[in-house]
Amino acid sequence: MRWYHMTILLLALAPPASAGPLPDGGVTAKEVADVMTSKDFPAEIATDKDGDPLVRSTVKDFKFGVFFYGCHGKPRCDSIQFSAGFSLKGVTPEKVAQWNRTKRFGRAWLDDQSDPWVEMDMDLEHGATTEAVANDLDRWVGVVTEFNKFINK
Repeated sequence: MRWYHMTILLLALAPPASAGPLPDGGVTAKEVADVMTSKDFPAEIATDKDGDPLVRSTVKDFKFGVFFYGCHGKPRCDSIQFSAGFSLKGVTPEKVAQWNRTKRFGRAWLDDQSDPWVEMDMDLEHGATTEAVANDLDRWVGVVTEFNKFINK
């Protein structure tokens, strides 16, 4: 097979390019939702109690939200935070501290009802790519899955 036939074959088999630059100043809820839906995640755009954007979704039967910070009344926000809470009693502050001591990604805490939460931040103030957001979404799936296993041990 000649090199140009191989090139054409490889181009035909390659997945479509979906990575694109995000401008300085952060990201919009629509951009995050588009990345999520391109990876087959449901994405419902809403607003949080402060009026900032929020994208609701699920992963492996766990509900989670993507909260937006540093919006300053504009559609583009400086950073996002993946966040998931679990209705599970009996998780101790010591268990949460153990997670925070031993895990690099995903910060855990207990709410006022002693339910465990895990969160992960992404700074987008000085630009990023849709590929970087997709990569952090994949990382989040690993974090929330591992956290669920950890708190249920």
